[in-house]
Amino acid sequence: MYRKIISLISLSLLVSSVSFSQVTSEDINSYIPKKGNLTVSAVLGSNDVTAINPNVLPDFGSSSYVSRLGADDNFSTKEPSSITNLAGVSLNYFLTDKISLSLFGSYGFKSKDGADAYEGISAATDSDGNQIAGSGIPAIQGTPETKNYKINISAGADYHFDFNKDQNALKNVDFYAGARFNFMYERLEKTQISWLQWDNGDYILNTDGDTGTATAEATGFGGSIVGGVDYYFTNALFIGLEVNIVNFMYQHTETVIMPGVQGADQNTTFVNAFSYPKLKIGFKIF
Repeated sequence: MYRKIISLISLSLLVSSVSFSQVTSEDINSYIPKKGNLTVSAVLGSNDVTAINPNVLPDFGSSSYVSRLGADDNFSTKEPSSITNLAGVSLNYFLTDKISLSLFGSYGFKSKDGADAYEGISAATDSDGNQIAGSGIPAIQGTPETKNYKINISAGADYHFDFNKDQNALKNVDFYAGARFNFMYERLEKTQISWLQWDNGDYILNTDGDTGTATAEATGFGGSIVGGVDYYFTNALFIGLEVNIVNFMYQHTETVIMPGVQGADQNTTFVNAFSYPKLKIGFKIF
């Protein structure tokens, strides 16, 4: 992942050097946003959101206990950032030439249809009591319907450093540092209508309709200090790189295998330094 980011930065610098060579010393106009400008960018990399594995909710009739959700089950701290992953969309509005407000967000929804269990048909037997091959139909286990919702929101402010823009090498480079408040939420729902249970050497169909919907939830909030740099190729197009200098996150998770029963919950705290590098490709709207 880091090799890809370095390659993209190298390419950006190469394009920048070509652009610089075409600018005369008298041309000191900068493309960097000013007061009243709004930028929007696609953010690529890790979005640091929850990722609940559906397997944390057992299928009905298959387990006598429920595991608690820990760090590795939810937040993607153990997963490397991917330059091909669209983490979300970011907006920046410049209150002044040096201060901008930042808003980042992403939303995801995934569902999988469920299917009823099927007991199957026992194989027929001949006059000697032997099973006739191919005469039976195997049982099929039921699959639950699953729905997964997730949202990630980050809001804050950035301070943009004012270097000597008369130098062509820096006039279109925007260095900044900022603070963020981060919030994320995920909910997994699993509903199973029927399933097979082993009874006296054979499968029987269980269609207990009172099981309801099993749920797993993860809620996290915290803050981070970020640093980044944007390079403006034109008055409208820019590319940037941002990283969390320090990141803190508190997470609460809970699993409830059916309505009305006690949930299994757990609290987890994360502290990361120089984590979650993100590549930005954006445009100045006005």
